Amino acid sequence: MTKTEPGPDLETRKSAFRISKDPLVVLGLVILVIGIVLTAYGLIPLQTANYQQIASGPVPITDAAGNFITDPSAYYQAHYNGTGSLDTVDCSPSVNGYICYGFQFIGTSTTFNQSAREYGFGLMVVGVLGIYGGNRLEPLKPRPKHERPITIRIDEDICVANGVCVGLAPTVFQLKKQETPSIFAPLAYVIDPYGADNDSIIQAAEMCPTGAIIIEDAETGERIHPPLPDY
Repeated sequence: MTKTEPGPDLETRKSAFRISKDPLVVLGLVILVIGIVLTAYGLIPLQTANYQQIASGPVPITDAAGNFITDPSAYYQAHYNGTGSLDTVDCSPSVNGYICYGFQFIGTSTTFNQSAREYGFGLMVVGVLGIYGGNRLEPLKPRPKHERPITIRIDEDICVANGVCVGLAPTVFQLKKQETPSIFAPLAYVIDPYGADNDSIIQAAEMCPTGAIIIEDAETGERIHPPLPDY
């Protein structure tokens, strides 16, 4: 019996359903699952108790014996002598004590959690967008290291001597010492072109605010930083 190899169309269909392990895709899946759970919860019918107010009245700060009333709801319910049963009591502070409202249970009604459905649907949309974006967009790739020899030049005409290059690569750059007082700031110069790895030197050049540090590939002469203008 001859074993049939999968054709290109089958391979294409299989790859179409493959989910990337990109962090954005994983986050999108988590958000999508949370959205589905919230939406499902919002579709579950809930039995909500309904109450009708049947009484209201004041409750003093102290009782007849002069004791402070710490639970005005229980006090009001214990001293209630009206018609109907008080199933729940709500009290709020007033100037002379409390104002209490008595409610009687009159039945239940079926409701749904509208907020859960709205938030769940929104999270589902965000999750789907995250999964789509993570699968379609190119992941950020780290810049490859520059291992080839480089040359370093400093354009003294635009150097402002702010010292950022010295701070980032002090074994490569230093500021010139001034023997006599001058109104001009000491300019930067290269003390050792091999004092740090190429990436550290290039980073120091990129942080120069005026682009005074010129980095070129020593083998090809290609400008690495600052980039040449396009004409």
